[in-house]
Amino acid sequence: MLKHAALTSVIASAIALIGTACSEGGTTDGGSSGSAGTRASGAAGGSGAAGANGGVDAGGLTGSGDRTGAAGANPTGAAGANATGQAGTTGAAGSSLAGTNGAASCIDGVTAPPVAALITDFSDAVPDTSSPGELKFGGGVPARVQGGTSEFADTTETRPTLALVGGALSVTATSKGSYTGVVLYINGPACVDGSAYSGVQFDLAGDLGTCNLSFGFAFADDLSPASDSARGICAATNCYGPSVAITTTGTLKEPYTAVSGGSPDMGVDRQKLTGVQWQLQATATGTTCIANFTIDNVRFY
Repeated sequence: MLKHAALTSVIASAIALIGTACSEGGTTDGGSSGSAGTRASGAAGGSGAAGANGGVDAGGLTGSGDRTGAAGANPTGAAGANATGQAGTTGAAGSSLAGTNGAASCIDGVTAPPVAALITDFSDAVPDTSSPGELKFGGGVPARVQGGTSEFADTTETRPTLALVGGALSVTATSKGSYTGVVLYINGPACVDGSAYSGVQFDLAGDLGTCNLSFGFAFADDLSPASDSARGICAATNCYGPSVAITTTGTLKEPYTAVSGGSPDMGVDRQKLTGVQWQLQATATGTTCIANFTIDNVRFY
């Protein structure tokens, strides 16, 4: 009986010990797992703000062109604690935009020497399909002066008729006392700086009849914007270039100093040339003259 009671007491004690062990090492949920810890999953680095001054550089929109915006500031986001943060966004560099004003012109003060002394000998002249009755020369060859012809006349007169005859420019014109003529223009938009030369020479042949013929220089100060929007800066009521009378044929040299009578500038600015011209006029109003002549080998000398 006593043995049985002692065994019961031992069993009870063992059960009590097992209960205590369970409460200390419990199996309910393994204890709180807590957060994964900053070492393993620290907060991801904040995304860097887009770089300041990124995007289009405003300077490129004003015509100055070719400006590059600075790269965005603070391009990389800060890393999270004990972890690698996400890289911040890098601001785009400013766009390099060309100016919107187009090619610089004589009005902007741009002038350049001719690429060659020869303006034209008409060997490469062809009809200008965009201007019926006119010619263009140079053929797009970089080493040649590029340009063309432009007829003109007073409202009471008829413009000349132009043709290529024997490799020269043939001009047929009639005047009733006002004026009519032809310009050889040199392509813009820059003006031509002819200051390295003394003037222009050309070959003149044919019959002037009873017409008065003059030769002149076209240049920006005596050229109206209506005649050439990229190069004409004359604001006067009457705009026309200075000239000199031609009284003979042959190979003629006309220096810049020989011309006069332009408006508003009497002389010629050899650094702002746009072309040369020949003008016909009857000796008196009410009379009529007819001229047939050729022009060739026009060059600076």
